[in-house]
Amino acid sequence: MSTFHLEIITPERIAYTDEVEMVTAPSSSGIIGILPHHVPLFTKLRQGEVKITKKGEESYLAIGGGFLEVTPEKVVILVTAAFHAHELNEQVVKEAQKRAEEALKSKPTGGEFLQAQALFRQSEIAMKVLKRRKYKA
Repeated sequence: MSTFHLEIITPERIAYTDEVEMVTAPSSSGIIGILPHHVPLFTKLRQGEVKITKKGEESYLAIGGGFLEVTPEKVVILVTAAFHAHELNEQVVKEAQKRAEEALKSKPTGGEFLQAQALFRQSEIAMKVLKRRKYKA
């Protein structure tokens, strides 16, 4: 099967780099799928889950917002954060989710609301990636 080079880069590190068969990512207008020989593209990404298919196997990363660029040579995903399931601590994620839920129950406004909402969304995405790993194991 045909492949293309994928790089997922955060400000701190290269989270992923390899030849892959397909990648899906959460764009601002919905989930986008990229296969080999995709037309050139540049799009904004939202927080969510990236699915990578390599040699018929699927792997997932939880990502923060950012951008995706498709060129004839490769696909580059630039995001604020990216975590593989094995890098996530389930207890820490559950605690963050609980803190976010408690903060949202207090009906914050303005920046506090946005911060609590973002924390809750991040923890939901991380739990989804963790559950996929457990299901696979």
